Amino acid sequence: MSTRVAWSITHQEFTITDYYYFSILQREAQKRNIIIDEVDRWEDLPKYDTIVFNYPEIPFTEKEAQDVEKWVWELGKKVILLGYYKNEDHIADTCNTLARRFGMELNPDEVTDTQNNHQGDSYFVVTSKIRRYNKNVEKIMLACSASIKPLMPDIKVVVRGEDTAVSNMGYYTLLIAEQIAPTSGGYFCLAGTCVFWDNYSITLYDNLEFSLNLLEHTTPLKTAQGVKLSL
Repeated sequence: MSTRVAWSITHQEFTITDYYYFSILQREAQKRNIIIDEVDRWEDLPKYDTIVFNYPEIPFTEKEAQDVEKWVWELGKKVILLGYYKNEDHIADTCNTLARRFGMELNPDEVTDTQNNHQGDSYFVVTSKIRRYNKNVEKIMLACSASIKPLMPDIKVVVRGEDTAVSNMGYYTLLIAEQIAPTSGGYFCLAGTCVFWDNYSITLYDNLEFSLNLLEHTTPLKTAQGVKLSL
Protein backbone atom coordinates (compact mmCIF):
# COMPACT_ATOMS: atom_id res chain seq x y z
CA MET A 1 0.00 0.00 0.00
CA SER A 2 1.42 3.37 -1.00
CA THR A 3 1.28 6.62 0.94
CA ARG A 4 0.38 9.82 -0.89
CA VAL A 5 1.92 12.92 0.68
CA ALA A 6 0.78 16.49 0.05
CA TRP A 7 3.74 18.82 0.58
CA SER A 8 1.97 22.12 1.07
CA ILE A 9 3.11 25.41 -0.42
CA THR A 10 -0.17 27.10 0.53
CA HIS A 11 1.54 29.05 3.34
CA GLN A 12 4.88 29.83 1.66
CA GLU A 13 6.59 26.69 2.96
CA PHE A 14 9.97 25.42 1.76
CA THR A 15 9.28 23.62 -1.51
CA ILE A 16 9.88 19.89 -1.85
CA THR A 17 10.80 20.43 -5.51
CA ASP A 18 13.91 22.39 -4.48
CA TYR A 19 16.47 19.84 -5.71
CA TYR A 20 19.32 21.32 -3.69
CA TYR A 21 17.55 20.70 -0.39
CA PHE A 22 15.17 17.79 -0.87
CA SER A 23 16.23 15.58 -3.78
CA ILE A 24 17.34 12.75 -1.48
CA LEU A 25 14.06 12.72 0.44
CA GLN A 26 12.08 12.63 -2.80
CA ARG A 27 14.19 9.88 -4.32
CA GLU A 28 14.26 7.63 -1.25
CA ALA A 29 10.56 8.14 -0.55
CA GLN A 30 9.68 6.94 -4.02
CA LYS A 31 11.71 3.76 -3.43
CA ARG A 32 9.52 3.11 -0.39
CA ASN A 33 6.31 3.71 -2.35
CA ILE A 34 5.76 7.13 -0.77
CA ILE A 35 4.62 9.58 -3.42
CA ILE A 36 5.20 13.26 -2.57
CA ASP A 37 3.35 15.96 -4.51
CA GLU A 38 3.79 19.68 -4.08
CA VAL A 39 0.31 21.15 -3.53
CA ASP A 40 -0.60 24.82 -3.84
CA ARG A 41 -4.40 24.63 -3.42
CA TRP A 42 -5.77 24.32 0.13
CA GLU A 43 -8.82 22.35 -0.99
CA ASP A 44 -6.58 19.67 -2.55
CA LEU A 45 -4.64 18.88 0.64
CA PRO A 46 -7.18 16.47 2.22
CA LYS A 47 -7.08 14.28 -0.89
CA TYR A 48 -3.77 12.91 0.43
CA ASP A 49 -2.89 10.54 3.30
CA THR A 50 -0.17 12.73 4.85
CA ILE A 51 -0.07 16.53 4.74
CA VAL A 52 3.18 18.39 5.43
CA PHE A 53 3.54 22.06 6.39
CA ASN A 54 7.33 22.51 6.31
CA TYR A 55 8.14 25.95 7.79
CA PRO A 56 4.93 27.81 6.93
CA GLU A 57 5.44 31.57 6.83
CA ILE A 58 1.77 32.58 6.68
CA PRO A 59 -0.34 32.08 9.85
CA PHE A 60 -3.30 29.72 9.68
CA THR A 61 -6.73 31.29 9.79
CA GLU A 62 -9.49 30.12 12.10
CA LYS A 63 -11.22 28.44 9.17
CA GLU A 64 -8.03 26.68 8.09
CA ALA A 65 -7.37 25.43 11.63
CA GLN A 66 -10.92 24.06 11.73
CA ASP A 67 -10.30 22.32 8.41
CA VAL A 68 -7.14 20.67 9.72
CA GLU A 69 -8.97 19.51 12.85
CA LYS A 70 -11.55 17.86 10.62
CA TRP A 71 -8.88 16.22 8.48
CA VAL A 72 -7.24 14.66 11.55
CA TRP A 73 -10.21 13.90 13.82
CA GLU A 74 -12.75 12.86 11.17
CA LEU A 75 -10.89 11.91 7.99
CA GLY A 76 -7.96 10.13 9.61
CA LYS A 77 -5.20 12.17 7.98
CA LYS A 78 -1.67 12.60 9.26
CA VAL A 79 -0.66 16.27 9.45
CA ILE A 80 2.98 17.20 10.08
CA LEU A 81 3.87 20.78 11.05
CA LEU A 82 7.53 21.78 11.25
CA GLY A 83 9.11 24.89 12.76
CA TYR A 84 12.58 26.17 13.65
CA TYR A 85 14.52 27.58 16.58
CA LYS A 86 14.46 31.05 18.21
CA ASN A 87 11.13 32.03 16.66
CA GLU A 88 12.99 33.21 13.55
CA ASP A 89 10.59 34.82 11.07
CA HIS A 90 8.01 34.46 13.88
CA ILE A 91 7.84 30.75 12.98
CA ALA A 92 6.73 29.70 16.47
CA ASP A 93 3.93 32.25 16.42
CA THR A 94 2.84 31.08 12.97
CA CYS A 95 2.95 27.38 13.85
CA ASN A 96 1.02 27.99 17.04
CA THR A 97 -1.98 29.34 15.14
CA LEU A 98 -2.48 25.67 14.25
CA ALA A 99 -0.58 23.68 16.90
CA ARG A 100 -2.64 25.03 19.81
CA ARG A 101 -5.71 23.39 18.30
CA PHE A 102 -4.04 20.05 19.01
CA GLY A 103 -2.85 20.80 22.54
CA MET A 104 0.74 21.89 22.03
CA GLU A 105 2.91 24.93 21.36
CA LEU A 106 6.24 25.53 19.68
CA ASN A 107 8.45 27.44 22.11
CA PRO A 108 10.47 30.51 20.98
CA ASP A 109 13.68 28.93 22.31
CA GLU A 110 16.73 27.03 21.13
CA VAL A 111 17.84 23.57 22.23
CA THR A 112 21.54 22.71 22.44
CA ASP A 113 23.59 19.78 23.67
CA THR A 114 27.31 20.14 24.41
CA GLN A 115 27.81 16.37 24.81
CA ASN A 116 25.48 14.59 22.39
CA ASN A 117 25.89 16.44 19.11
CA HIS A 118 27.28 16.17 15.59
CA GLN A 119 30.95 17.07 15.13
CA GLY A 120 31.14 19.16 18.28
CA ASP A 121 28.37 21.58 17.29
CA SER A 122 25.94 21.94 20.19
CA TYR A 123 23.14 23.16 17.89
CA PHE A 124 23.27 19.84 15.98
CA VAL A 125 21.54 17.83 18.69
CA VAL A 126 21.92 14.05 18.49
CA THR A 127 19.50 11.86 20.42
CA SER A 128 18.52 8.24 20.86
CA LYS A 129 15.29 9.14 22.69
CA ILE A 130 13.02 8.25 19.77
CA ARG A 131 9.70 6.91 21.05
CA ARG A 132 7.72 6.70 17.81
CA TYR A 133 8.56 6.07 14.14
CA ASN A 134 11.66 4.30 15.41
CA LYS A 135 11.71 1.11 13.32
CA ASN A 136 15.36 0.60 12.31
CA VAL A 137 16.20 3.90 14.00
CA GLU A 138 18.72 4.26 16.83
CA LYS A 139 19.92 7.87 16.65
CA ILE A 140 18.92 10.97 14.75
CA MET A 141 20.26 14.51 14.47
CA LEU A 142 17.93 17.48 14.91
CA ALA A 143 19.64 20.75 13.99
CA CYS A 144 18.57 24.20 15.22
CA SER A 145 15.51 22.94 17.07
CA ALA A 146 13.04 24.64 19.32
CA SER A 147 11.29 22.69 22.05
CA ILE A 148 7.59 21.90 22.35
CA LYS A 149 5.27 22.66 25.25
CA PRO A 150 2.41 20.16 25.79
CA LEU A 151 -0.84 21.87 26.73
CA MET A 152 -2.80 18.66 27.22
CA PRO A 153 -1.94 15.46 29.13
CA ASP A 154 -2.50 13.14 26.16
CA ILE A 155 0.30 14.56 23.99
CA LYS A 156 2.68 11.78 22.93
CA VAL A 157 6.46 12.06 22.90
CA VAL A 158 7.92 11.29 19.48
CA VAL A 159 11.49 12.52 20.08
CA ARG A 160 13.09 14.23 23.03
CA GLY A 161 16.65 15.31 23.70
CA GLU A 162 19.10 13.34 25.77
CA ASP A 163 19.40 14.30 29.42
CA THR A 164 22.34 16.51 28.42
CA ALA A 165 20.18 18.67 26.10
CA VAL A 166 19.05 22.05 27.39
CA SER A 167 16.67 24.82 26.35
CA ASN A 168 17.98 28.36 26.72
CA MET A 169 14.58 29.30 28.18
CA GLY A 170 14.47 26.41 30.65
CA TYR A 171 11.88 24.27 28.87
CA TYR A 172 11.79 20.47 28.88
CA THR A 173 13.50 19.37 25.67
CA LEU A 174 10.61 17.72 23.86
CA LEU A 175 11.59 18.06 20.19
CA ILE A 176 8.83 16.29 18.28
CA ALA A 177 5.37 15.61 19.72
CA GLU A 178 2.12 14.10 18.50
CA GLN A 179 -1.60 14.11 19.11
CA ILE A 180 -3.44 10.94 18.12
CA ALA A 181 -7.05 10.66 16.96
CA PRO A 182 -7.81 7.02 17.84
CA THR A 183 -11.33 6.93 16.43
CA SER A 184 -10.31 8.13 12.95
CA GLY A 185 -6.72 6.86 12.78
CA GLY A 186 -5.43 10.40 12.29
CA TYR A 187 -2.37 12.12 13.73
CA PHE A 188 -1.10 15.66 14.25
CA CYS A 189 2.67 15.89 14.63
CA LEU A 190 4.65 19.01 15.58
CA ALA A 191 8.43 19.18 15.08
CA GLY A 192 10.76 21.77 16.59
CA THR A 193 12.93 21.83 13.47
CA CYS A 194 12.31 21.53 9.75
CA VAL A 195 15.87 20.63 8.70
CA PHE A 196 16.30 17.03 9.82
CA TRP A 197 15.31 15.79 6.35
CA ASP A 198 17.13 18.19 4.03
CA ASN A 199 19.96 16.87 1.86
CA TYR A 200 22.58 17.49 4.54
CA SER A 201 20.89 16.12 7.64
CA ILE A 202 19.09 13.20 6.02
CA THR A 203 22.40 11.46 5.29
CA LEU A 204 23.40 11.48 8.97
CA TYR A 205 22.69 8.80 11.58
CA ASP A 206 19.21 7.29 11.01
CA ASN A 207 17.57 10.51 9.81
CA LEU A 208 16.52 9.00 6.49
CA GLU A 209 14.75 6.02 8.02
CA PHE A 210 13.06 8.20 10.63
CA SER A 211 11.89 10.64 7.96
CA LEU A 212 10.33 7.91 5.84
CA ASN A 213 8.70 6.31 8.87
CA LEU A 214 7.23 9.70 9.77
CA LEU A 215 5.77 10.28 6.31
CA GLU A 216 4.13 6.87 5.99
CA HIS A 217 0.40 6.72 6.64
CA THR A 218 -2.60 5.01 5.13
CA THR A 219 -5.84 6.73 5.92
CA PRO A 220 -8.65 4.29 6.78
CA LEU A 221 -10.98 6.25 4.50
CA LYS A 222 -9.01 5.30 1.40
CA THR A 223 -10.90 3.08 -1.04
CA ALA A 224 -10.07 1.49 -4.35
CA GLN A 225 -11.72 4.47 -6.05
CA GLY A 226 -9.80 7.08 -4.07
CA VAL A 227 -10.28 9.00 -0.86
CA LYS A 228 -13.73 9.69 0.53
CA LEU A 229 -14.08 13.31 1.51
CA SER A 230 -16.78 14.70 3.75
CA LEU A 231 -15.69 18.32 4.08
